[in-house]
Order: sequence, then C-alpha cells, then structure tokens
Amino acid sequence: MPKIEHPAKYSDVLLPIFDRYLPDDNHKILDPFAGTGKLKQIRPNCTLLEIEPEWADSCGAIIGDATAMPFDDAYFDAICTSPTYGNRMADSFQDHQVEKKYKRNTYRHILGRKLSANNSGGMQWGDKYRTLHLKAWQECFRVLKKGGIFVLNISDHTRAGQIIAVTDWHITTLIEVGFIKREHVKVRTKRQRFGQNGSLRVGYESIVVFDK
Repeated sequence: MPKIEHPAKYSDVLLPIFDRYLPDDNHKILDPFAGTGKLKQIRPNCTLLEIEPEWADSCGAIIGDATAMPFDDAYFDAICTSPTYGNRMADSFQDHQVEKKYKRNTYRHILGRKLSANNSGGMQWGDKYRTLHLKAWQECFRVLKKGGIFVLNISDHTRAGQIIAVTDWHITTLIEVGFIKREHVKVRTKRQRFGQNGSLRVGYESIVVFDK
C-alpha cells in the first residue's frame, strides 16, 4: 500500500509536550481529529476518530465525525487533538488555478478529491468553521469524564498580512462550553512556507491544556 500523506501532521517537537500532560496508555485517550494518527507514537492504545476514510484506514482510526461522535457520555479520561486552523490549507483546486505561481499543500490537494462535507479542512476561517468547532468541542465535553484533561494544539495564521486570532477564539469557546483553562504553552515550530503568505507565518504553535 502506498504511503498515505497528510498536509498537517503534529510537529515532532510537540509530542514530548503532549506526553507530559496526558495520562499513561492504560487510560482511555481520544483524538477526534486524528488525520493519520501520529498521536499513536506516544500513546499506542489511543482511540482515533477521522472523517476521511483514506487517512482513517492508514492508522486504524474509526471513520466518523467529531461533531457527532459514536461514544458514550464520560467515556474518555483525556482528549488530545489539533483541529484545522481555518487557513489557506482549506483552498480548493479552483483556488490553486487562480494562484498557479504558488505551490499548494492543502487537504484537498493531498487527497486528490473533494473532502467530506463536514471536514473542516475545507473551511476557511469564518462562521462555518466556528460553528463546526463549537459542535465538536461540545461533543468533546460530553465524552470526557469529569476531572479529565483536554490538550489542544492550535495556531493563529496570517491572512492579507494580518494575524487571525484563531487560538483566542478556541480558548474562549472551550471555556464557554465548560472547560477550565489550566495552561497555555507557546512552542516554536518549523512552519510550512507554501502559498501566498508563506513568508508571513506565525512563528509558534500553541498547546492549551484544559480540565473538565
């Protein structure tokens, strides 16, 4: 089977930080936006949920939608995940045709087909993106045990030369859902340099830790 690619895997530098916060592998740990399942490198027994069949099959994930999870209430001890950022990685083939001079590394281009309807990898920053993630965070709150931990990897991005405050929106929304913020760690990572804003990347990613 050919190697299944993914345009936005966890940076290796983040895995030791996840390891620091997550309970051991004897606990039930979920990644509801699993991609190709890189979390398994540190928690081999974690449960993975992924909406796209190709990526799910590559890592043994359950094929499913993070806004309607097939799990019982209070089932997991911890959740660790990285949602999409609402950036230009959501561009379509049509966007690529308009800007042919830029190399593209998007969800749509990697899979080579139209994304599933509820895949936020096809959603630019805006109301649709925010509505989907609100539903996903409500589902995470439902399936996480009281006293459980939620580890979020997220990043701001640059649009038309301006930084979009994606991280603050997720933090505020998770608190409104009912999570309690414990810590916010900013980690310098090697950012992708593709596309129109390739030279204007935010220099770090955020790991935000919450309790339920």
